Amino acid sequence: MDSAEAYELNALTFLEGRDQSEIGSKIVEKWAHSLEKKASVIELACGGGYPITRTLAETAMQLWAIDSSPTLVAKFKSRFPNIPIQCEKVQNSTFFGRKFDAAIAVGLLFLLPATEQADLITRIAETLLPKGRFLFMAPIQTGTWKDLNTGLECISLGQEGYGELLHKAGFRVIATYMDKGENNYYDAELISEITKA
Repeated sequence: MDSAEAYELNALTFLEGRDQSEIGSKIVEKWAHSLEKKASVIELACGGGYPITRTLAETAMQLWAIDSSPTLVAKFKSRFPNIPIQCEKVQNSTFFGRKFDAAIAVGLLFLLPATEQADLITRIAETLLPKGRFLFMAPIQTGTWKDLNTGLECISLGQEGYGELLHKAGFRVIATYMDKGENNYYDAELISEITKA
């Protein structure tokens, strides 16, 4: 079972917990205010939309969203009927066939195998406009642990590992943050085309 299947099986339990949490919202609000007004932003693994999509919507961003869980997508649509959303895995997403000013992934990257994390960072670089921004949550330490929502193994590549992948994809890390739950975030800016190996 992969994380997409596991989150669909646990969707209602996940919603119950996440809807009551403001973890990450202050960091996302600060990040959103650093973008141009009405920037186009794609949110990966948006879940039911609380609190991250709600925070972004309050800053008047132009939003698009992706999540793999039909249950979570249905809840998202009921809350944000005017935000386009696709029900698909980020690994296979077409990203709406367009480019964006920014992308955000809270609680996603470390749920993927290491190779898929690397591939996703590269694909995000390809879907961003010049000077595009990418904010994602991932530990600064390397290691593995069990996801609280599904029990699946999570993998952190650590600050050095993520830094290398971002650099290879043409990003530079402009800041790192920690929320009140002690989760780490990387804020990266696209500065060049992808370096071919």
